[in-house]
Amino acid sequence: MEDKLYYQTDKLQSLIDWKNIMKMERWAGGHDEQMKGLFKDVEVIAHWNDGDYQGQVASCVKLPTNEYVIYNDFYGSCSGCDAWGGACDDDVRTMCIGLANSAFIFKSLEDVKVFLSTQTSENKESHFDWTWDNIGENLLDSINNNLID
Repeated sequence: MEDKLYYQTDKLQSLIDWKNIMKMERWAGGHDEQMKGLFKDVEVIAHWNDGDYQGQVASCVKLPTNEYVIYNDFYGSCSGCDAWGGACDDDVRTMCIGLANSAFIFKSLEDVKVFLSTQTSENKESHFDWTWDNIGENLLDSINNNLID
């Protein structure tokens, strides 16, 4: 059996920045602030949003433990097709916990890059598919473009 480069855990819930995320605006059409601000005390390594009326958004952050986390979500252009638009506090809590629990945790940024560069439609892991609309490739490009030697 092949070892995975990442693991998942519900322990990331303890890093959700509830104080700040609950104050963020909830508008339809993407939620960059929520994605970049989901976890407290992290460094945002890269963030990608397809910038359309509907699509996907993805983030890569570095935890205080020096591990790296990637997660992605879908969005729409109206409150009827974007869960964040007009969401009540309980809905926001549920969505944030879902993002945290579905996040992939890696020991190194190199492992993140290998994972994102090897995703194909044949190895889909979950609803948060890294091959859909080339989101993994786009986040990888963002990671590579944001690194400063």
